[in-house]
Amino acid sequence: MKKLKLVLVMLACVHGMQAFAKSDDIRYEDFLLKDSSKVIHGALDNGFQYYIVKLPMDHFQMSLVQKGGDHYDGETIEISHFLEHMMLTANRQLAIGGTLRSYLNKLGKDYGTGFNGYTAPYFMAYELYQLKSNRAYADSCMAILSEIAYNASICAMDIEEQRERVLHELTNRKYMSGARIVDALFAAFTYGCDLEQWREKRLNSTKKITQSQLEAFYKKWYQPQRQCLVVSGKIPDGIEEMIKRQFGNHPSQPTPTPPTLDYQQRNFTISRVGSPTCNIILYFDQPLLTTSEKESPKFFRDYYALKKGSKALSDKIEKNKKEHINSFVKGLVDERFSMQMGFAYNIHDEDPESGLQALVDSMTVFLDDVRNNGVQISMAADTLKESLVEQRRSEAKTKLKEGNGKDNTLDESLPIINCFVHSLPIYKQEDSDAYLSYELSGKDISNYCKKFINESTLKIQCILPYGYPEKEITEKLNALLQRYNNKSK
Repeated sequence: MKKLKLVLVMLACVHGMQAFAKSDDIRYEDFLLKDSSKVIHGALDNGFQYYIVKLPMDHFQMSLVQKGGDHYDGETIEISHFLEHMMLTANRQLAIGGTLRSYLNKLGKDYGTGFNGYTAPYFMAYELYQLKSNRAYADSCMAILSEIAYNASICAMDIEEQRERVLHELTNRKYMSGARIVDALFAAFTYGCDLEQWREKRLNSTKKITQSQLEAFYKKWYQPQRQCLVVSGKIPDGIEEMIKRQFGNHPSQPTPTPPTLDYQQRNFTISRVGSPTCNIILYFDQPLLTTSEKESPKFFRDYYALKKGSKALSDKIEKNKKEHINSFVKGLVDERFSMQMGFAYNIHDEDPESGLQALVDSMTVFLDDVRNNGVQISMAADTLKESLVEQRRSEAKTKLKEGNGKDNTLDESLPIINCFVHSLPIYKQEDSDAYLSYELSGKDISNYCKKFINESTLKIQCILPYGYPEKEITEKLNALLQRYNNKSK
């Protein structure tokens, strides 16, 4: 009997190796978009990257993206946000001549319109938009971004004014429900503190930031190998040569290793809002993606399975939920693969038998079912004859390997900026999906969903109306966290 089991195991392994070998000749490069009539992705000798996205019907615009946002602040909280403000001050002197305000005026733009910046967790962006598709004009606009990218000055006379603006923005976020919810999420999950503690830390730090600290942060992170330019819309001729001339002479220098934040500090937060809506959002996070994982055919396979699996889970919830409950499921990828599930309803629709606690019970049953049984989904391999599946798979494989992705669309869930910041590929969306739709079966997607839910770290954000009791729901959600984050299960 033992010999028979051993033979069966060996046969299974051989079959698995043969199945893997069938698609082993598919390379990572085969998935990449090569249609230069739509997108051009290039890199200069100093490491500076650029993306040219051709959208003839849209306004011409350009964005300088700098890796190094909120998550790079370290102990000097808000310094990246403060620095972003200082790069945009009207009185800042430009080496190309005059102040930023006067230079913009020469370009026919009023200060404060058509030029803006923002700070995100992993990057800062400086955007010029609604530009003329004229080569000389574009070159003059690009010079502003080139100077921000390297050797920019900080206007000392503007520091206190911008400090007050940053403090004003931070204070006002307390009265904006959307901003308050986002801040509560980052406070708990990223920085391991309460919303009020996080707000006070941000305010107190902003009050103490000095010019020398701003200059040191700029010098530390603003290096060409951490920057890119995204130009899109109706693009003038000669844009690549322009980029090379404007950014190619910035010297590359060694930069420190980006900080790694501890995402395990907290996994539950409650936020309060003035609307009568109860929301529960589940965040399933996979480990950080390594460089080798991002540059493997498996990346595209897993991303496709995540998208298909998320859609199947959404359909499953929609089919079985109560009428008054709204829900969503979406799969995401940036620094990691993740999945979000959201459930919401108006408290005026609540009744004792189908209230918030009952919703948590039904969520738990749903997740247990996915963890144990996966999700029901039908793929081509499950419905078509094997010979037809093989034929279409072969055709899709040939197009994937030999085509440049012409007529493919860009994945809206993978914005160009995210691709740069997290080193993710711009890929042939339709061609990749066509190939993988014949490569994966419904069971493959189901197994992926099971594995994903079982191996992810779960975090929960609960958003309740003011005055709504939280003791019982907190206990239930913490029990759900214990159930799914207990690795001994």
